[in-house]
Formats: sequence, C-alpha cells, structure tokens
Amino acid sequence: ISGEISEPTTHTARECGIHYYAAGHHATERYGVQALGKALAEEFGVSHKFIDCDNPV
Repeated sequence: ISGEISEPTTHTARECGIHYYAAGHHATERYGVQALGKALAEEFGVSHKFIDCDNPV
C-alpha cells in the first residue's frame, strides 16, 4: 500500500506478481495508518497512538 504511484512502479509490481495499491498520500498516511494500528491492537492486544503532524510539503 502506497501513497505514491509511478509508471515504473506499477509495471515492476505486475512483473513481480506483487499486489500494489496506490491509494494516495492523504488516505495512506492518515486514515490507513490509524486503521492498521486499530487492527493490530485488537489482534495482538497492543496499544498504539497516532500523532497527526501537518506537513506543508
């Protein structure tokens, strides 16, 4: 899962038989990470904390 996509990356993933999801920066860097943390916490009984830092870049 990535927020970045480029033509070479897409072709490399296809050629290597790798599942590649380019979901966009906003989706993967904020909500996806939070969802992953929640799923890991539920599955393994660990805690997690998401710290949202604005980045103007």
